[in-house]
Amino acid sequence: MPSPLTLAAAGTSAWRIIVGADATPVERHAATELQTHLRLIGGAELPIATDASPRQPHEIWVGASHRWSPAAEHLRTAPGAEGFIIRTGADHLLLAGEGRRGTLYAVYDFLERHLGCRWYTPGVTHIPRRDHIALDPIDERRAPAFEYREAYAFEAMDPDWAARNKCNGHFPEFAPHHGGGVRYAVPFVHSFNELVPVEKYFDTHPEYFSEVNGVRVRHETQLCLSHPDVLALAIARVREWLTAHPEVSIVSVSQNDWFNPCQCAACRAVDAEEGNFSGSLIRFVNRVAEAIEPDYPHVAIDTLAYQYTRKAPRCVRPRPNVIVRLCTIECCFSHPLEACGEKMLLKHQRGTGATLPEDLIAWGRICDRLYVWDYVTNFANYVQPFPNLGVLAANVRFFARNGVKGVFEQGANPPGGGGEFAGLRAWVLARLLWDPAQDADALIAEYLHGVYGRGGAALLHYVQVLQRLVAENNLHASIYDRPDAAYLTPELLQTAAACFDKAERLAEDAATLTRIKRARLPIRFAQLAALPLDAPDRAHLLDAFEADAIAAGITQLSEHIPLARTMHYFRQGIHLTHFARYPGGWIPFDNPWPQGRPSPV
Repeated sequence: MPSPLTLAAAGTSAWRIIVGADATPVERHAATELQTHLRLIGGAELPIATDASPRQPHEIWVGASHRWSPAAEHLRTAPGAEGFIIRTGADHLLLAGEGRRGTLYAVYDFLERHLGCRWYTPGVTHIPRRDHIALDPIDERRAPAFEYREAYAFEAMDPDWAARNKCNGHFPEFAPHHGGGVRYAVPFVHSFNELVPVEKYFDTHPEYFSEVNGVRVRHETQLCLSHPDVLALAIARVREWLTAHPEVSIVSVSQNDWFNPCQCAACRAVDAEEGNFSGSLIRFVNRVAEAIEPDYPHVAIDTLAYQYTRKAPRCVRPRPNVIVRLCTIECCFSHPLEACGEKMLLKHQRGTGATLPEDLIAWGRICDRLYVWDYVTNFANYVQPFPNLGVLAANVRFFARNGVKGVFEQGANPPGGGGEFAGLRAWVLARLLWDPAQDADALIAEYLHGVYGRGGAALLHYVQVLQRLVAENNLHASIYDRPDAAYLTPELLQTAAACFDKAERLAEDAATLTRIKRARLPIRFAQLAALPLDAPDRAHLLDAFEADAIAAGITQLSEHIPLARTMHYFRQGIHLTHFARYPGGWIPFDNPWPQGRPSPV
């Protein structure tokens, strides 16, 4: 058996890092990241040289160079691929990958899995210290489970954090040395009104917009997808976006974020033939995709299977350059999507009558590039316990088994963050989106220990109690739950308070204590919501909660709603259900739902 390779010992090293003389910015950054982390781990700074220098023993080859042959290593060079090789030789180590980001991921994966580095949050990392860095033989080829991986939370927007955790989504502002990401044109979603603005065209061409009950509607309208002028305008607008932003690889052609699909005779005939409103949508999107493909063969047109379009069409098939993003908005999130017996937890969302798994499998049969838009926070009350940590891995594995190519995990992303354990969810999801086989319970425990120190065990106990509560009592959770949700029992909140008390006592330093206190805000939120209006010191406790939330940088407790407005309702004993939808229309963002009044959810 080959002897171990000793990269460093007692703060010294005979090794150096080699990059190609014409290395890309990403490969040079990968070499610098490797150099930096090896110095932090073992105290030795390895020099970086190019392959123009003479070959020497003890070299780490980072990225493409004359030192090795991609053909001999069977390394593909597809631009969108992100697989990589980690391989030791008699006197060298190879870290190289495919496409723009593969080499960078090879370095991070090596540091993570072989040397124990972790990047839990942008400000909390674990870089182990070693007097001796030695490697047993390695021969690995790894690739991501999904081509598109987005852990969408405020805590995950830092581009260094995202790259180190192998996320490649649209929203982190990646620099060139990160290799970019999967870039959408703006708008990212709900683009119909940007394609054919109602403000510009409705007065002169109402026929471009939805006919509902025999009338063309201006307010909360969609597009008439059978009208040839609408198609021409949409294609022209897509071309404008691509000319202005040649770096993008995906353009969204997707319904506005409300109902009212067009029911004119032509649209209705298509949808009757296809069995769902998705029929007219996919036929329209296919025509846009076909029109732009000759000039933009690298670009895909993205649309939604969302609410009234969630059911797959009967006849038409999405073109190969069409991405369908299936949305899980109606579902229960305390049970795995495959296991929950509820077809639609948010019944007012008017889904398809089928379960989400049935719809996903149906789309998977006809769509080459199926993405999922998943939801992993409570949008009505970001700062409230949300019992979905136990199902994250099961859902990601379900997506992977059924041919999903990309996943957008929408968490809490208001400025300043503040979603309940949002950083934990982002880190766990980033790991699972790369490799769904990882043990999610072990990841949760590791994060809690890594971020909250000795108090992490107490917080893990609270998380486990909440997970058992929903599992054993078959309690459902929607993304618009109020603080009187069935799983927020007095006993749970009492247990949680005791766990946070213990964690605070065990905090090793002021920074860790601050993180624990911030993580406790959701428990305080739920406790305060349960207080009677005439409870002693209620006003003082609410003032203290608001002050602590502001000090923590939190700007929103509910999606789109400023913190001060939510606290105004809170003081009246009113809690938001967010923008729940009835068949007759929206409940506005700030229309509160008083305690004791039946919720629309």
